[in-house]
Amino acid sequence: MDTFGGAMNRCAVCGATLAPGEAVCHHCGRAQYGETCQHCAQVAPTLVRGGVVICAGCGGTRGPLSAVPLGLVGSVQRVGGMLTGVLAWAVFLGGLAVGGVSGLVVALLASVLHASAWLGLVAGVLLGGIASAAAVGLGAAGRRLRERGGAARDLATEQAIAAMAASRNHVLTTVEVAQNLGLTLPEADRILSGMGERGRAQLEVNGDGLLQYAFSQRASHERTGVRIDPAADAKARVDEEFEAMAARRREGRV
Repeated sequence: MDTFGGAMNRCAVCGATLAPGEAVCHHCGRAQYGETCQHCAQVAPTLVRGGVVICAGCGGTRGPLSAVPLGLVGSVQRVGGMLTGVLAWAVFLGGLAVGGVSGLVVALLASVLHASAWLGLVAGVLLGGIASAAAVGLGAAGRRLRERGGAARDLATEQAIAAMAASRNHVLTTVEVAQNLGLTLPEADRILSGMGERGRAQLEVNGDGLLQYAFSQRASHERTGVRIDPAADAKARVDEEFEAMAARRREGRV
């Protein structure tokens, strides 16, 4: 059982118990971002707010090298994917240009040598085809890099959410997660829904009629909401909460 004192933590992906300082989950093999926070005793990435490094879980001040900032997780893969995509377009367009020029040169030489001008077309198509195949391969590699970067960012965000829940009686709303981690409401809902699908959290409706996510570490007697299934009705309630939040923001109440 987890304690606020932080004797043990849990993997944000599979929920397996982690020993203190364990950087990679022994059960699912996924990386754990950050070290144990001295304030909340949770393993969590950090956030940078106003030039100060804080814990993504409790908001306490952390050292600048204590964890990977949440905004930087997966950034290398995402930037690499973008650059690879740009390179793919450059290879494609360059290949077409080279193929066209080469085809024209071959066609002119063929005419001088009284050979078929179709040789130029064949040469141009061949070179253009090779460039296109290389561009497709580079484009696919770029997409895979961006997907890996996004997956790493989501995993680090889940870890931050788990740490945040531990410091808030294991209950969070979508709005809390979005505001504390700098996410949009749809992003926060997507990640929380994914955690719910893997059994890491349970969707509930609290006494005020708002959606909240109860995390598995909370005891049953501490329940503060009515559990619901994450089906169409839950999605409709999420949409209503988003609309209500947007209305309060327009009115200056948030």
